[in-house]
Formats: sequence, C-alpha cells, structure tokens
Amino acid sequence: MHLTSRISILGDLKFDLMLVVVMISIIIYQGGGAEKRFFHSDTEKILLLLIVFVIVTLPLVEWPGSVIKRGLPNFVKAIVFYFFTIAFIDTEKKMKVFVLIFVACLLFRVLEPLYLHITQDYWGSAAYAQGEYMNRLSGGPHDVINPNGLAAIIDSAVPFLYFLAPLSLLYTMLFVCAMPPLLYALVLTGSRSGLIGFIAIVIGCIVKSRQRALLTVVACLCGIMFYLNLSAEHQDRYLSIVDQDARHSATSQARFTGITKSFEIALRRPIFGHGLGTSAETNFNFRGELKIAHNLYAEVAQELGLVGLIIYLFFLKSIIVNFINSNKILKEIVEEGSFLKKFNDAMQVWLWMNILFSLASFGLSSYIWYLFGGLSIVMLRLSYQVNEHGEDTFEEDSEA
Repeated sequence: MHLTSRISILGDLKFDLMLVVVMISIIIYQGGGAEKRFFHSDTEKILLLLIVFVIVTLPLVEWPGSVIKRGLPNFVKAIVFYFFTIAFIDTEKKMKVFVLIFVACLLFRVLEPLYLHITQDYWGSAAYAQGEYMNRLSGGPHDVINPNGLAAIIDSAVPFLYFLAPLSLLYTMLFVCAMPPLLYALVLTGSRSGLIGFIAIVIGCIVKSRQRALLTVVACLCGIMFYLNLSAEHQDRYLSIVDQDARHSATSQARFTGITKSFEIALRRPIFGHGLGTSAETNFNFRGELKIAHNLYAEVAQELGLVGLIIYLFFLKSIIVNFINSNKILKEIVEEGSFLKKFNDAMQVWLWMNILFSLASFGLSSYIWYLFGGLSIVMLRLSYQVNEHGEDTFEEDSEA
C-alpha cells in the first residue's frame, strides 16, 4: 500500500522496518507455539541456502557497497513475506481473512489510478512509437508501479475473484463489481505482458473447469468483441506482439533484444554475479540504461550469477511441487466447492500467470515470489491437517 509515501511521518519513522521488527518480536514471544507452525520443507531449505549464498559471496561480487546499502534491505523486506506467512497463517479461517485483505489491497491499487484517470485525466506514463506518444495508465502518485506492474496487479486479482465467487455472496459481489473496472484499467495500461498474462489466466480457468467447451466458446466470443471495441491505437499495440509490421512492434522487439543483452552482461561475472540489487547499476554501467533487467532470470543471473540462478530455479520448482502435492491431497479428501480447493486452484492459476509474466518482469527482491513460497507451505500444511483430522473436524477447529 506504500503507506510510508502516503503519510510522510511514517516514512520518517521507517514504519515498514518497524513493522518487520514488531512481527518478528511476536514470533519470538510466541516461542514454541510459533515453532510448531513452521513446516520444514525443501522450499525453506533452498531459501535459507539462497540467503546464505548472498551473505557468503558478498566479498566476491562487483559492488558489495551497493548490496549492503540497497540490495540487502530490499531483499529482507521481501523474504519476510515467506516467514511471516507460514508463521501467522495456520488455520483455514486465518487464510480466509488474509485472502480478503490481500484482494482488497490489490483492488485499491488498481481503482485509485483508475479513479484519478476518470476524474482528473491521470495517466502516469506513456509509450513512444514512431514519433508518437501513447498515454498509459500506471500506479497512483504514491505507488511505484509502471503500467506493466499495474497490469500484473490486475491479473493477480482475477483468479481469486473468479474462483472464490461461488463461495459467498460477498465474493460474488466482488467479482461482479470488480471485473469491469479491472478490464478497463488493463486496457488503459496498454500492457502487452498484461494481456498475455490475462489470456494465461483465462486458459487456466478453462483447464480447471468441468465445462471447458462452453467456457472456451464464451472466452473466444468475448475476446473478439473485446478486440473489435478497442481503439486503433490499442489494436496496433496488441497486434505488435505477433505482427512485426505494427507501429509498436519496434518496442516489442526492443524488449527481446534487451533481455538478450542482459544475459550477455550477466556473463561478465558468471559465477557469483555483480551483487544483490545491482541489476539497474549493472545495466547502466555496461549498457547505458538505468533499468533493472526486464526478465526475472536475467535479473537473477546479473545479480547472483549462474550459481545463484540455479538455486533460485530450485526454489521456484519447490513452490510448484508444493501446490501440485496439496492439490493431489485435496482432490481426494475435500469437496470440489470447498474453500481450500478453490483457493488452491486460484493459487495455481496465479502461479502459472506469474511464471509467464516473469519472462518480461523482474522480481528477485519483490515480495511476490516469497509470498508464493509461504502460501505454498501453508496450503500443504492445511492439506495434511485436513487429511489427518477430516474436513468436518478441521472446519470446527478453524472456527474455534
């Protein structure tokens, strides 16, 4: 929510770091009770290995000063999402509360700039193509996300709204009321990555459905209507994904060229990298562009080298395996329309979308992958609990 930017005194007090300290203190105060909530797994071991790797290789990277000043603080504020998630979310009831608050925060971050656009003609960003500018909606004035980042937030909200809608009147109302402004905002971002991510979500929803043929027909018809009602400018931008003759194709090709160059720069220090949080600094010094590599794997390779990239890939693999295993357990023991099953479906589709989105966005020091890791452990833990005690008993324990 970037409260430290919205309320200046919170920024002066380093409120985000204070909040981290307070939550760690709560975990320590809980003592043995909190220890039981941790579900030791390959995910946790690999993440700890990654943390140790970053610390041990600090003297071996190119810019250790930048790592200490910027890289480590941002990384710490990201990885705590893993540990806090598994420490505090230990029942189905708490999971429900978390999801509701998380989705509400996502919606706020989208509706704020959309409201400013409608009332004050706010855009926040623009794209340049063949001598002409195209306005693009980005995050609000106190938010830090560009149009692609805003599109990622829109895509993130959709799986939860869709899969949880049948569970209660509240979620049904959220889905019905939120989808039109979300889709409108997605178009305003002009994000090609966002559109591809949304298509991935639609495909994921179809795969998870029992009425695949019907949903496929509906999705195709809606897609055609969607495209025909776009402005010529937006049609050209989205066509540039596959059409090299489109006006915006130059920027699309530049994205692929930039990723290639990012990997080439990573090979300057192929073993241990240039240092955590130095991707933008690395690209500025060796490419002349002060930008983080717009590819998660190129970013990790630049900052942590090939060794760090391998560790990180194993971390991502463990998350995928966790959700697959929890899905196998839940298929056997809970009803198709239960909260845990619906939430797990939403998480799998969201994960699939983010893996695809990671090809065009950075995220090593972003909260998203560590939240994924934490939620994958929580889902696995809750699945084992339901399998052990039975669904009815577990529901009673959760309510208690």
